[in-house]
Amino acid sequence: MEYAFYPGCLAQTEQYGCILSAGETLRRLGVELKNMDGSSCCGFQSYRLSAPIMWNFLTARNMALAERMGLDILTICNDCYLSFQLVKRQLYSDHLSRRYVNESLELEGLSYHNDKKVHHIIEVLHDEVGVDKISDSVTKPLEKYRFVTQPGCHLYRPKKLEMPDTDDPQKLDNLIEALGADTIDYPEKLHCCGASMYSPDDISVPASAERKLKSISALGIDGIVTTCPHCYNTLEATQRENKNPSDYKASTIPVIHFTQLLGLAMGIKPERLGPSFKLPLK
Repeated sequence: MEYAFYPGCLAQTEQYGCILSAGETLRRLGVELKNMDGSSCCGFQSYRLSAPIMWNFLTARNMALAERMGLDILTICNDCYLSFQLVKRQLYSDHLSRRYVNESLELEGLSYHNDKKVHHIIEVLHDEVGVDKISDSVTKPLEKYRFVTQPGCHLYRPKKLEMPDTDDPQKLDNLIEALGADTIDYPEKLHCCGASMYSPDDISVPASAERKLKSISALGIDGIVTTCPHCYNTLEATQRENKNPSDYKASTIPVIHFTQLLGLAMGIKPERLGPSFKLPLK
Protein backbone atom coordinates (compact mmCIF):
# COMPACT_ATOMS: atom_id res chain seq x y z
CA MET A 1 0.00 0.00 0.00
CA GLU A 2 1.31 3.40 -1.00
CA TYR A 3 -0.13 6.82 -0.20
CA ALA A 4 0.67 10.50 -0.61
CA PHE A 5 1.27 11.54 3.00
CA TYR A 6 -0.42 14.73 4.20
CA PRO A 7 0.33 15.30 7.91
CA GLY A 8 -1.27 18.74 8.24
CA CYS A 9 0.11 21.89 9.86
CA LEU A 10 -0.31 21.15 13.56
CA ALA A 11 1.48 17.80 13.47
CA GLN A 12 4.43 19.35 11.63
CA THR A 13 4.77 22.37 13.91
CA GLU A 14 3.80 21.14 17.39
CA GLN A 15 3.36 17.35 17.45
CA TYR A 16 6.13 15.86 15.37
CA GLY A 17 5.86 12.68 17.42
CA CYS A 18 2.60 12.03 15.60
CA ILE A 19 4.48 12.03 12.28
CA LEU A 20 7.42 10.00 13.61
CA SER A 21 5.23 7.30 15.11
CA ALA A 22 3.05 7.10 11.99
CA GLY A 23 6.12 6.55 9.83
CA GLU A 24 7.68 3.99 12.17
CA THR A 25 4.54 1.89 12.56
CA LEU A 26 3.01 2.06 9.09
CA ARG A 27 6.27 1.08 7.43
CA ARG A 28 6.36 -2.11 9.51
CA LEU A 29 2.79 -2.86 8.45
CA GLY A 30 3.53 -2.60 4.73
CA VAL A 31 2.20 0.93 4.20
CA GLU A 32 4.55 3.28 2.35
CA LEU A 33 4.14 7.04 2.82
CA LYS A 34 5.36 9.34 0.04
CA ASN A 35 6.07 12.98 0.87
CA MET A 36 3.90 15.50 -0.97
CA ASP A 37 6.51 17.99 -2.19
CA GLY A 38 5.12 21.51 -2.31
CA SER A 39 2.07 20.84 -0.15
CA SER A 40 0.60 23.64 1.96
CA CYS A 41 -1.96 24.25 4.67
CA CYS A 42 -5.40 22.98 3.64
CA GLY A 43 -6.95 26.25 4.85
CA PHE A 44 -9.63 24.63 6.99
CA GLN A 45 -8.98 26.58 10.17
CA SER A 46 -7.81 29.79 8.49
CA TYR A 47 -10.15 30.33 5.55
CA ARG A 48 -13.16 27.98 5.67
CA LEU A 49 -15.46 30.66 7.09
CA SER A 50 -13.65 33.90 6.24
CA ALA A 51 -12.52 33.15 2.66
CA PRO A 52 -14.18 29.98 1.32
CA ILE A 53 -12.82 30.48 -2.22
CA MET A 54 -9.27 30.45 -0.84
CA TRP A 55 -10.10 27.40 1.26
CA ASN A 56 -11.40 25.53 -1.79
CA PHE A 57 -8.28 26.42 -3.74
CA LEU A 58 -5.79 25.42 -1.03
CA THR A 59 -7.45 22.08 -0.34
CA ALA A 60 -7.91 21.31 -4.04
CA ARG A 61 -4.29 22.25 -4.70
CA ASN A 62 -3.08 19.63 -2.24
CA MET A 63 -5.36 17.04 -3.83
CA ALA A 64 -4.00 18.03 -7.25
CA LEU A 65 -0.46 17.36 -5.99
CA ALA A 66 -1.52 13.85 -4.96
CA GLU A 67 -3.18 13.34 -8.33
CA ARG A 68 0.09 14.29 -10.03
CA MET A 69 1.79 11.62 -7.90
CA GLY A 70 -0.88 9.13 -8.94
CA LEU A 71 -1.69 8.32 -5.31
CA ASP A 72 -4.56 8.53 -2.85
CA ILE A 73 -3.97 10.77 0.18
CA LEU A 74 -3.43 9.54 3.73
CA THR A 75 -3.79 12.15 6.45
CA ILE A 76 -3.31 11.96 10.21
CA CYS A 77 -5.30 15.13 10.94
CA ASN A 78 -9.07 15.03 11.50
CA ASP A 79 -9.51 18.65 10.38
CA CYS A 80 -7.57 18.07 7.18
CA TYR A 81 -9.56 14.90 6.52
CA LEU A 82 -12.84 16.79 6.82
CA SER A 83 -11.49 19.65 4.71
CA PHE A 84 -10.62 17.28 1.87
CA GLN A 85 -14.00 15.55 2.05
CA LEU A 86 -15.99 18.79 2.10
CA VAL A 87 -14.10 20.37 -0.78
CA LYS A 88 -14.33 17.20 -2.87
CA ARG A 89 -18.10 17.32 -2.39
CA GLN A 90 -18.26 21.05 -3.13
CA LEU A 91 -16.22 20.91 -6.33
CA TYR A 92 -18.08 17.84 -7.57
CA SER A 93 -21.38 19.75 -7.64
CA ASP A 94 -20.19 23.35 -8.14
CA HIS A 95 -18.81 23.54 -11.68
CA LEU A 96 -18.08 27.27 -11.43
CA SER A 97 -15.90 26.81 -8.34
CA ARG A 98 -14.12 23.88 -9.95
CA ARG A 99 -13.37 25.96 -13.05
CA TYR A 100 -12.02 28.81 -10.93
CA VAL A 101 -9.83 26.39 -8.97
CA ASN A 102 -8.41 24.81 -12.11
CA GLU A 103 -7.75 28.18 -13.75
CA SER A 104 -5.70 29.12 -10.68
CA LEU A 105 -3.93 25.74 -10.61
CA GLU A 106 -2.84 26.20 -14.23
CA LEU A 107 -0.31 28.77 -13.02
CA GLU A 108 1.61 25.89 -11.40
CA GLY A 109 0.95 23.35 -14.11
CA LEU A 110 -1.54 21.53 -11.89
CA SER A 111 -5.13 20.43 -12.38
CA TYR A 112 -7.80 18.93 -10.15
CA HIS A 113 -9.84 16.01 -11.49
CA ASN A 114 -11.31 14.49 -8.31
CA ASP A 115 -10.02 11.04 -9.28
CA LYS A 116 -8.14 10.17 -6.07
CA LYS A 117 -9.49 9.28 -2.65
CA VAL A 118 -8.61 10.70 0.77
CA HIS A 119 -8.12 8.32 3.70
CA HIS A 120 -7.76 8.94 7.40
CA ILE A 121 -5.06 6.91 9.10
CA ILE A 122 -7.66 5.10 11.22
CA GLU A 123 -9.48 3.97 8.08
CA VAL A 124 -6.25 2.63 6.60
CA LEU A 125 -5.21 0.82 9.77
CA HIS A 126 -8.64 -0.63 10.52
CA ASP A 127 -10.03 -1.31 7.05
CA GLU A 128 -6.97 -1.78 4.83
CA VAL A 129 -4.22 -3.17 7.08
CA GLY A 130 -6.77 -4.91 9.27
CA VAL A 131 -7.18 -5.55 12.98
CA ASP A 132 -5.84 -9.10 12.71
CA LYS A 133 -2.57 -8.03 11.09
CA ILE A 134 -2.08 -5.32 13.67
CA SER A 135 -2.70 -7.84 16.45
CA ASP A 136 -0.14 -10.16 14.88
CA SER A 137 2.43 -7.32 14.86
CA VAL A 138 2.27 -6.91 18.65
CA THR A 139 5.36 -8.10 20.51
CA LYS A 140 4.66 -6.36 23.82
CA PRO A 141 0.92 -6.65 24.54
CA LEU A 142 -0.54 -3.80 26.59
CA GLU A 143 -2.64 -6.18 28.66
CA LYS A 144 -2.52 -4.19 31.88
CA TYR A 145 -3.63 -0.89 30.37
CA ARG A 146 -7.09 0.70 30.26
CA PHE A 147 -7.81 3.61 27.93
CA VAL A 148 -10.63 5.82 26.74
CA THR A 149 -10.77 7.05 23.16
CA GLN A 150 -11.25 10.53 21.75
CA PRO A 151 -12.06 9.85 18.08
CA GLY A 152 -12.59 13.54 17.34
CA CYS A 153 -15.66 15.10 15.70
CA HIS A 154 -14.28 15.65 12.23
CA LEU A 155 -13.60 11.98 11.66
CA TYR A 156 -17.31 11.14 11.57
CA ARG A 157 -19.21 14.45 11.27
CA PRO A 158 -21.14 15.91 9.52
CA LYS A 159 -23.46 13.03 8.70
CA LYS A 160 -24.23 14.45 5.24
CA LEU A 161 -20.85 13.13 4.12
CA GLU A 162 -22.04 9.61 4.94
CA MET A 163 -18.83 8.76 6.75
CA PRO A 164 -18.67 5.24 8.18
CA ASP A 165 -18.70 4.49 11.91
CA THR A 166 -20.80 7.62 12.53
CA ASP A 167 -23.25 6.91 15.34
CA ASP A 168 -21.03 4.75 17.52
CA PRO A 169 -17.36 5.10 16.48
CA GLN A 170 -15.58 1.86 17.37
CA LYS A 171 -12.66 1.62 14.95
CA LEU A 172 -10.18 3.30 17.28
CA ASP A 173 -11.40 1.16 20.18
CA ASN A 174 -11.01 -1.99 18.07
CA LEU A 175 -7.44 -1.06 17.18
CA ILE A 176 -6.50 -0.40 20.80
CA GLU A 177 -7.98 -3.70 21.89
CA ALA A 178 -5.92 -5.42 19.17
CA LEU A 179 -2.86 -4.25 21.15
CA GLY A 180 -4.08 -6.14 24.21
CA ALA A 181 -5.42 -3.14 26.13
CA ASP A 182 -8.96 -2.50 27.32
CA THR A 183 -11.09 0.46 26.24
CA ILE A 184 -13.66 2.00 28.54
CA ASP A 185 -16.80 3.65 27.22
CA TYR A 186 -17.98 6.94 28.73
CA PRO A 187 -21.00 9.22 28.10
CA GLU A 188 -18.97 12.13 26.71
CA LYS A 189 -17.11 10.08 24.11
CA LEU A 190 -18.85 11.79 21.20
CA HIS A 191 -18.73 15.28 22.71
CA CYS A 192 -16.53 17.86 21.01
CA CYS A 193 -13.33 18.73 22.89
CA GLY A 194 -13.86 22.37 21.91
CA ALA A 195 -10.83 22.80 19.64
CA SER A 196 -12.86 24.21 16.75
CA MET A 197 -14.13 27.03 18.95
CA TYR A 198 -10.73 28.47 19.86
CA SER A 199 -10.86 31.52 17.62
CA PRO A 200 -14.49 32.60 18.06
CA ASP A 201 -14.93 31.59 21.70
CA ASP A 202 -11.88 30.97 23.88
CA ILE A 203 -14.07 30.69 26.98
CA SER A 204 -16.11 27.72 25.79
CA VAL A 205 -13.08 25.66 24.81
CA PRO A 206 -11.77 24.80 28.29
CA ALA A 207 -15.34 24.35 29.53
CA SER A 208 -16.03 21.77 26.83
CA ALA A 209 -12.74 19.95 27.40
CA GLU A 210 -13.14 20.02 31.17
CA ARG A 211 -16.52 18.28 30.97
CA LYS A 212 -14.85 15.38 29.20
CA LEU A 213 -11.87 15.34 31.55
CA LYS A 214 -14.03 15.33 34.68
CA SER A 215 -15.91 12.31 33.41
CA ILE A 216 -12.74 10.52 32.34
CA SER A 217 -10.86 11.19 35.57
CA ALA A 218 -13.33 9.10 37.56
CA LEU A 219 -12.69 6.00 35.44
CA GLY A 220 -9.18 5.18 36.66
CA ILE A 221 -7.79 4.85 33.14
CA ASP A 222 -4.16 5.05 31.98
CA GLY A 223 -4.63 7.54 29.18
CA ILE A 224 -6.77 9.18 26.50
CA VAL A 225 -6.00 7.89 23.01
CA THR A 226 -6.71 10.03 19.97
CA THR A 227 -5.61 10.44 16.38
CA CYS A 228 -6.48 14.13 16.13
CA PRO A 229 -3.70 16.67 16.75
CA HIS A 230 -6.27 19.31 17.69
CA CYS A 231 -7.97 17.08 20.26
CA TYR A 232 -4.53 16.17 21.61
CA ASN A 233 -3.58 19.82 22.06
CA THR A 234 -6.87 20.82 23.66
CA LEU A 235 -7.10 17.98 26.17
CA GLU A 236 -3.44 18.22 27.13
CA ALA A 237 -3.42 22.03 27.44
CA THR A 238 -6.67 22.11 29.42
CA GLN A 239 -5.13 19.85 32.05
CA ARG A 240 -1.92 21.86 32.14
CA GLU A 241 -3.76 25.16 32.56
CA ASN A 242 -6.48 23.88 34.89
CA LYS A 243 -7.29 26.50 37.52
CA ASN A 244 -9.59 24.22 39.53
CA PRO A 245 -7.42 21.23 40.46
CA SER A 246 -10.09 19.95 42.85
CA ASP A 247 -12.33 19.19 39.85
CA TYR A 248 -9.96 16.57 38.49
CA LYS A 249 -6.30 15.72 38.92
CA ALA A 250 -4.58 18.24 36.70
CA SER A 251 -2.00 16.98 34.23
CA THR A 252 -2.27 13.36 35.36
CA ILE A 253 -4.18 11.86 32.43
CA PRO A 254 -1.73 11.20 29.57
CA VAL A 255 -2.98 12.08 26.09
CA ILE A 256 -1.53 9.69 23.52
CA HIS A 257 -1.53 9.48 19.73
CA PHE A 258 -2.68 6.01 18.69
CA THR A 259 0.38 5.41 16.51
CA GLN A 260 2.60 6.03 19.54
CA LEU A 261 0.65 3.39 21.46
CA LEU A 262 0.86 1.07 18.47
CA GLY A 263 4.61 1.59 18.28
CA LEU A 264 5.05 0.73 21.95
CA ALA A 265 3.09 -2.52 21.49
CA MET A 266 5.20 -3.34 18.43
CA GLY A 267 8.34 -3.09 20.54
CA ILE A 268 9.61 0.17 19.04
CA LYS A 269 11.77 2.22 21.41
CA PRO A 270 9.79 5.14 22.91
CA GLU A 271 12.37 7.71 21.77
CA ARG A 272 11.60 6.78 18.15
CA LEU A 273 7.92 7.59 18.71
CA GLY A 274 8.36 11.26 19.52
CA PRO A 275 9.66 13.48 22.32
CA SER A 276 6.17 14.04 23.77
CA PHE A 277 5.43 10.35 24.26
CA LYS A 278 5.02 9.54 27.94
CA LEU A 279 3.25 6.45 29.28
CA PRO A 280 4.13 4.76 32.59
CA LEU A 281 5.38 1.25 31.88
CA LYS A 282 3.68 -1.63 33.68
